[in-house]
Amino acid sequence: MSNTINFGIDLGTSNSLIAKFDKGEVQVFKNPNGFKETLPSVVGFRNDRTMVGDKARVYLERDARSVVSRFKRKMGTSESFNIKALGASLTPTELSAIVLKELKAFVQSGEEVDAAVITIPASFDTLQSNATKEAGRQAGFKTVVLLQEPIAASLAYANKERNVDLKNSQWLVYDLGGGTFDAALVRIVEGELTVVDHEGNNYLGGTDFDELLVEKVLVPELLKRGRFDDLLGSLKSLTGERNALWHVLLARAEEAKVELSAKTSTEFDLGATPVEDDDGNEIDAILTVTRSEFESVIKDAVEASIDMVKRILTRNKLQPSDLQFALMVGGSTYIPYVRRRVQEVLGIAVNTDIDPTNAIAVGAAYFAGTKEKQRDAEAGADRDASPLKIRMVYNKTSQETEETFTARVEGDLDGMQYRIVGNDGSFDSGLKRLASRIMEDLPLREGAYNIFTFKVFDAQGTQVRLDEDAIQIAQGRYSVAGQMLPDDLCLVLDKLDANDTRLHLLFGKNVVLPAATKYTAEVGKTIVKGSDEALHILVVEGPQDRHASTNKPLGALVITGRQLTRDLIKGTEVDMIFTLSESRDVTVSAYLNGTDQEFSQVFNPKLREVSTSVLATETLRLEERLHEEIADAEKRGQRDVASGLGKTLAGVQELMGRVAALRDDDVTDRKFQLEDTKRELARSMHELTAGKRLELARSEYRSVKEGCATTVQESGNDRERNQLKEILAREHTFIASHSPEKIEAVTTELRSIEFGILARTPGFLLSMFEHLTTKLPSMNDQIQATRLFDTGKRAIAGEDWSEVRAICARLWDLLPDDQQDTPQARMLTGLV
Repeated sequence: MSNTINFGIDLGTSNSLIAKFDKGEVQVFKNPNGFKETLPSVVGFRNDRTMVGDKARVYLERDARSVVSRFKRKMGTSESFNIKALGASLTPTELSAIVLKELKAFVQSGEEVDAAVITIPASFDTLQSNATKEAGRQAGFKTVVLLQEPIAASLAYANKERNVDLKNSQWLVYDLGGGTFDAALVRIVEGELTVVDHEGNNYLGGTDFDELLVEKVLVPELLKRGRFDDLLGSLKSLTGERNALWHVLLARAEEAKVELSAKTSTEFDLGATPVEDDDGNEIDAILTVTRSEFESVIKDAVEASIDMVKRILTRNKLQPSDLQFALMVGGSTYIPYVRRRVQEVLGIAVNTDIDPTNAIAVGAAYFAGTKEKQRDAEAGADRDASPLKIRMVYNKTSQETEETFTARVEGDLDGMQYRIVGNDGSFDSGLKRLASRIMEDLPLREGAYNIFTFKVFDAQGTQVRLDEDAIQIAQGRYSVAGQMLPDDLCLVLDKLDANDTRLHLLFGKNVVLPAATKYTAEVGKTIVKGSDEALHILVVEGPQDRHASTNKPLGALVITGRQLTRDLIKGTEVDMIFTLSESRDVTVSAYLNGTDQEFSQVFNPKLREVSTSVLATETLRLEERLHEEIADAEKRGQRDVASGLGKTLAGVQELMGRVAALRDDDVTDRKFQLEDTKRELARSMHELTAGKRLELARSEYRSVKEGCATTVQESGNDRERNQLKEILAREHTFIASHSPEKIEAVTTELRSIEFGILARTPGFLLSMFEHLTTKLPSMNDQIQATRLFDTGKRAIAGEDWSEVRAICARLWDLLPDDQQDTPQARMLTGLV
């Protein structure tokens, strides 16, 4: 028996496939109806009937509002699709689950398909990855493992080309699918395949080419032949009178795109799709679209994909001659223009040795053959379960001619023996005593799939039933060293001294998954037991050296006052452990030192939500900020910075026009694309102004360092002197960096040391108490504040300075939030 997953699924924007790994070979299943490998990722509803694939595409012509496609690009968002036939809405995750269930029906062997490896674009963020995994669960898979598509494609190629020496080689994967684009640098080192670097765009693919054909070719032709007030708006708007036509035109454009890959021209019969203009006149015409016209409308999109490849080469200091080829994957790479431009611009030979349509599914199946299913917790209660618990460890793929097999055995081993036999009769270990730990060197036939059976016998020589007894090793095949995280994951922390936030890196880009890390943070304000107040720590995805606002929010750590057993005092430490699975599941455990409580499920992921009105407001604010930064750069005489900011401003102003033209009920995913554009423009602004922030950060550091050094020399203890000495010893590393955030973090450390010393000095505490006295009228709880002031006066009279310190801290908590960020109030942060 084997406990490996074996089934691999390519859940695509346009088409999906399912394949199975079996004894070294991969079978791509065909639809029992029509015998095609690909299943169009289209779902339709008619009365109580659900249609998936070609039948749904055909039904699109009759009832476009009851048919949904291209939903993969909205995975992980708050969007849903209103289904006319159902009178209800379905999410992208629910629709994806329907496609996955249909793929399971492709498997006609009678076996249960209860586990699968499902592929995702490498550029999918964590929210999209989580949504894909949830779709698998809804489809009935007990085990779901996600695999990045460039890795799947490379596995399909590496394990297909038996006669090509790929040892220590590297290549590029150019994966242009129906909805997404991935470019990845892949290396094989010592028999293991790794994605070294990656670029991608979740909104660049064949479906965008379809939209461009409609928008740039078909719509202008319709406008020539009839009178329309707002044709494009009425097509894209959910409530638009021509919205159903939009989906039909997209389907026709996709057919034309496919034809133009084989022909130099194609005809688009406008009469086959009744279109009336605003005067009620029906447009009936046959429009010829040439390949050159098609290439002209997709040119910019293709160039954008090639620019991403160039960035990978530049980052890794590679020349085209350093790469063996560009592996072409994805249905859109059938387009001749795409292949030609990649080879012309990059100077890298294109490799089309694998089927770009099914390569992802094939690679996923190879990977599935190495991944174990999750064991059912109830299996142990099965009366037929094995009396032994055996954990086998061995490489399921190997470049060697001999592979070491080890196993750990638990149970009553008295009198038991084991035997390992090759299924082809080429190996027999003979009977050996079964111990808690065993090891065998298994000989492998080259280029073959080697299967061995692990047998256990009791003292009477009767074979013992095992939950798993198959040892399967593919010789000459390649495995995956690990999947990489495509972007940084960070915590957003308050930066009170600047009324801003800073990022703390949890997991860096390209870290090998799975991964785990720890972090200790201080509570920023007191949270009263039983209250609705909560500890919120935001997790974002995006570069650590950018501002938090330019990254994607993933979710938050939330612990409310209702969960506390006692008050959580400001300054209390929270110890957190973050884990990230191979499939990018984020789990967090948090221990509160102040209440002695541990929380294991405190991370609440959120769906991506974009409001056109909020997007418009944020874009306007970005424009205002750019005007301020340009004026400041010109004042400082930084002409290059001002010029760069001016170009960014032009991009923002162009974006404002595109956002303004976007309807609230736009049915495309354009608003998500525009938000991504806004984030990139904001990042550009932060990069261009990093020099100014760096200068300010260094200046502030030097000022705080001087004050801290004086205070430590006069009143510091040995621990504080050592802390300052350690910071000064590593000063050259953060001062020489180009990261204002790193310098600001050290400045905060220095302030903490200085304030810790000052908080012990009577003069400082006395002046602080007097300052707080002036703030009494604005404090939140007047009665409590008055009592604290009276207590503080008595403590001062009695020179009980530890009590004065505690009272000042409690008074600071009573200040309104807007006053807690004043320079005077920030001085108080050293008390708590």
